[in-house]
Amino acid sequence: MFDPLKIPTRRVSQALYLAAFSVLFAIPTARAFDPSVAPTAEDRRKVLEQGFAASLKELESALTSAYSPEKNASSAKNAAFVQWMDLWRWCELLSRDVASEERALVQRHFLRRSGSGEIILCPPGVVPPPDAAPLRPEEVAALNSASNVRQAVSEKLLPPGAPSTAGQLGDIAGTPLTSAIMADPEILRSFLSTWDSRDFAPLVLKNLRSIHEAHPSKWREYADLAIAISVVNDSALPPHWPHQQVRPDLVPKDIPSASEQFSRCLDANERGRLLLNLRRFTAGQLTFVVDAFLPPSETAWAQEKISFHVGVFGRAFRSIRYREDRIKQGRFFWTQSPYTFAAIQKNGGICIDQAYFAAYTGKALGLPTVLFNGQGSNGGHAWFGYMGAPNKWELDCGRDPEQNLVTGIAFDPRTWEPVSDHDLRQLAARFRSTPAFLASTNDLAMARIFLKSGDTARAAAALENATRTCAQNPDAWMRWTEFLETSGAPLERRIRVHEQAAKALSRDPDSKVVHQKAVAALLRQSGNSAQATAAEQRILSQNLGKRADLSCEAAASRVREALATEGIDQAALVFHSQLRTIGKTGGGNFVKEVGIPFVSALIEKGQKSRALRTVEIMRQQFAPQTGSPLDLVLKEMSRECK
Repeated sequence: MFDPLKIPTRRVSQALYLAAFSVLFAIPTARAFDPSVAPTAEDRRKVLEQGFAASLKELESALTSAYSPEKNASSAKNAAFVQWMDLWRWCELLSRDVASEERALVQRHFLRRSGSGEIILCPPGVVPPPDAAPLRPEEVAALNSASNVRQAVSEKLLPPGAPSTAGQLGDIAGTPLTSAIMADPEILRSFLSTWDSRDFAPLVLKNLRSIHEAHPSKWREYADLAIAISVVNDSALPPHWPHQQVRPDLVPKDIPSASEQFSRCLDANERGRLLLNLRRFTAGQLTFVVDAFLPPSETAWAQEKISFHVGVFGRAFRSIRYREDRIKQGRFFWTQSPYTFAAIQKNGGICIDQAYFAAYTGKALGLPTVLFNGQGSNGGHAWFGYMGAPNKWELDCGRDPEQNLVTGIAFDPRTWEPVSDHDLRQLAARFRSTPAFLASTNDLAMARIFLKSGDTARAAAALENATRTCAQNPDAWMRWTEFLETSGAPLERRIRVHEQAAKALSRDPDSKVVHQKAVAALLRQSGNSAQATAAEQRILSQNLGKRADLSCEAAASRVREALATEGIDQAALVFHSQLRTIGKTGGGNFVKEVGIPFVSALIEKGQKSRALRTVEIMRQQFAPQTGSPLDLVLKEMSRECK
């Protein structure tokens, strides 16, 4: 009789021996991942035991075997597949190392000016100049190791006192947190839909871990709040926070730790100090609440003094007396005292102060709010928006209907990059909560997996399927058209797909224009200059009414093209043609996007008298009100021409 505990007399490999042993005695082995059924507790334990990197490889193998666009296996209706995709995303994140995330942070914020070759640092909230381009990977690696760069990262890009870390992200998150998130598919989905690839993941996870450890009994109940705080507190505040028209040293600020901020919000919510229960909002919506880094004294003032209920909270804007005298005197900056709610209420202010008061008292009361700046027919203006119910934005509070303020620009608190009122409406659009949209995002994730393994054919099928599954998903069209470009698809096909994208995204003008511009560029590249010009003209005419800002961007592009390829005289013809066509409607947007760059080009060419005449022609065209922001901008342009 065979004795498995006795080594056989014949030479048998150890592997063969152990294999026979496991078969005869049925040694239990971890089961393979099976995307046809939802992940079990055993699957999650397996991930923790074998590690995130090893699990990632096994998950990718299982998912590629199960995925088929033809059978729609990636549809969000297949709840099991959705949960496996989220588990893959979680493993993909936690298998990364801190060093690679630090390099990515440097690459996002250190750029090179194409003209001078100078390397510049663009902190959070600072829009890069148009000629700034990303650095090459080898340049990023060299910069990342330089002591002065690491000091700049610590002082300019990360919150005060942010600790340095090393190792894998899974180690930073820790087993208790990773287990808690994996055990709850809803929390995992919330994190993945809120976390942005531009976030600094090591600090996001460290923040989330600190909240989980400090408040274990409230974790599940307030997970969305914890996620919102974690993704907002991973970077330094913009240097001009909360806006550019007040000296930063006058603004009372308090930046607590993530766990302390969670404690404050939790206490206010459970004591009934807020207008709405924070548990009603998603993590993404709550980012527009927790980006108010106010000291407790300011928060308490708002909670005690502001009596507007949710339905009429827009009135908070007009509750601040408007200071016409400051406008007439050209005093657009607050300089006289600390920038407190009480001081603004007592002294009054201009539109930016009204918008700040309304938006930030709203945040103190638990409302998602956003402060907007925009250009109208008389120049710049500020107003605010708030969410009075989940997914229902009121974005026109204090917006002047007579000024043709077609677009308001704010900052996304997750990344401090620009976000418009149109973007917010798109993010709240119903299609984003449909199974089709989630299925489309899963198609995009599968395309990443296929590209990683070099399977470009299946990657192409997944990308194209993403556009079919949810034609309203702008990311799907962007990724599909980028793939066609990098894979060398014929120009005719690329033009056709961009045209399909523009048609599918007709309700999203910003995304539509991206593809219309691409069509024009490809037509010009193929030698069809007349058709390209006609395509550009369609952008101008289609957006002239409701989206004059997009028309102005298109006009600016045409002037830049003329300056680069045809010289200053031809660019002047294009400029004056655009001024006659869209100038009056564009107002402040036209001056900002088209007028200032063209006048600057004239000055650089040594043609100051011509630049001055151009400014005077714009003044005649716009006829701005005396003392208005547009009037003052034109006066400043005139001074620069002398």
